[in-house]
Amino acid sequence: MNVRREEDALVAEDGGTVVGSLRRDTDGVVLTLTQPREGVALALLRALAAEDQGSEEESEGGSFGSVHLQTDDQTAVIKLVERLVPRVFTSPATIVSPPRNGWIAVYDGIADGDPNRLRALGRELSSASPYVTITFGDEYGRVVHLVAMERGRVMDEYVSVPSLRNVAPGDAIALRANPTVLARLTHADPAAIRAVARTAESPDELPPPQELIGQVAAALGIEGAEHGFEQAREIPGAVVVEHS
Repeated sequence: MNVRREEDALVAEDGGTVVGSLRRDTDGVVLTLTQPREGVALALLRALAAEDQGSEEESEGGSFGSVHLQTDDQTAVIKLVERLVPRVFTSPATIVSPPRNGWIAVYDGIADGDPNRLRALGRELSSASPYVTITFGDEYGRVVHLVAMERGRVMDEYVSVPSLRNVAPGDAIALRANPTVLARLTHADPAAIRAVARTAESPDELPPPQELIGQVAAALGIEGAEHGFEQAREIPGAVVVEHS
């Protein structure tokens, strides 16, 4: 069983079928079971508790992230950002980098500090374009998260510390990077990807997230993944898209 965040709710899936959901309201939480599966309610409640713990840990380190699209067409990406960002969340501004090594990076000040919004932004940009899209995130200075997408479909996902995700052991294995898939999408060397996209039981067993993101991105031929929105202002040729 897999539990994921979808906007304001936690959703439990089993074999690709939604079996339950949980969301907060003013009186507490609302639990909905769409199928009578054992352990669904417990899995959702555990996921909520894990999120609450993660919120408490935010003070230990900030989050940052970026979305990278495999194209040299900065104008096309700017148009996508102008159209899509206001649909995903309210944001004052988004920065679009110039092409670097065949990739254009998108940085948003709101998505920077919220891994869920960052993932939603990557999904929307991927769904609306023909470009391979890779989202990199540093979650609270503890976990590196990568999602590779093609036309809105998740092709591969990497979490540096899978044990911090509330998933079954089999699902945790799926959160390890697949060098073959990533190499096909990015034309990178599978061995180079495998060497740096490491997983561990604790963040202390890996390099600091900013360093690890830089290593993984470099193996994929992507620049600018090791920082967030504020540093993106200094990129030569970057365009700031302001949202009214």
